[in-house]
Amino acid sequence: MNNQLIDGLVQTILSLSLEERQLLLKRIREAQTRDEIHEKLHHYEQQYGMTSEQFYQQFLTGELGDAADYVDWAGFYEMLQPQPVAG
Repeated sequence: MNNQLIDGLVQTILSLSLEERQLLLKRIREAQTRDEIHEKLHHYEQQYGMTSEQFYQQFLTGELGDAADYVDWAGFYEMLQPQPVAG
């Protein structure tokens, strides 16, 4: 463990304003959520022997049906897709 790095990070975090610390915490939580979703996608890919991209295309065309796993998998996949910019 790099204690010097940790100490430097602590000092940097403490120097942030409350608003900046709240934004940092939000970004950390978002990253954790993305990591958890990636883990779920990997689980489904291993279980069903295909990539999430392959699955999603087949799911959209109705080739796979609407089993609960498939609906969940599609939802997790969609969560990681870029959202269109309004305007």
